[in-house]
Order: sequence, then C-alpha cells, then structure tokens
Amino acid sequence: MFTSFNSLPVYTAHSLPEQGALRELFEKNGLEYSVSLKDANAPDGFYPAISPDMLFTQNIEYIFLVYKKDFQKAADILKEQWHWEDPVFFEDEEETEE
Repeated sequence: MFTSFNSLPVYTAHSLPEQGALRELFEKNGLEYSVSLKDANAPDGFYPAISPDMLFTQNIEYIFLVYKKDFQKAADILKEQWHWEDPVFFEDEEETEE
C-alpha cells in the first residue's frame, strides 16, 4: 500500500495520453506505481475529489508515486526510456502546423 511515508513522487504528467504512456512504460518494466490526481487550479495542500467531467475540462496533474526503494529504478527508466522530446497525442488527434 502506498503511503506518504513509503513513497515518493517521481513524475507529473499533464494529459491523459501522457499518463497512459507512462503507465505502459512502468508496467512494461515491472515497476509498481500509484497515480494521484490533482486539480492544477486547486490551492496547495487541498486535494478535492476529481469528477469524470473535470478530467476533460480542467488542467489535471497526474502525479506518479513509486516506493522509496524503487525510486532510483524509476528515475533510470525515465532517463533511459521516456521520450522527453516527443509530444503525446490521442491516436485520432493530428498535429497541426502553425
């Protein structure tokens, strides 16, 4: 069970596609994780319940937590396998040129 005493935040995703890709990466590497959702507009220290409607209308932060003992492994996975420069899109979403 993840608690504030035995886990650390390792990454914060800012979209549903990004958090889905990170879940797949951690699962592929056998890393246990938990995801906390936070309304980015909420005051610090206050974590209100996130309704399904808010997922599509508000800026939600997906905070990935790992056990303290696995923090370095998670950091290494992110450093070696996460595509930092690649934008994450929905499958049916097309990149628009400016």
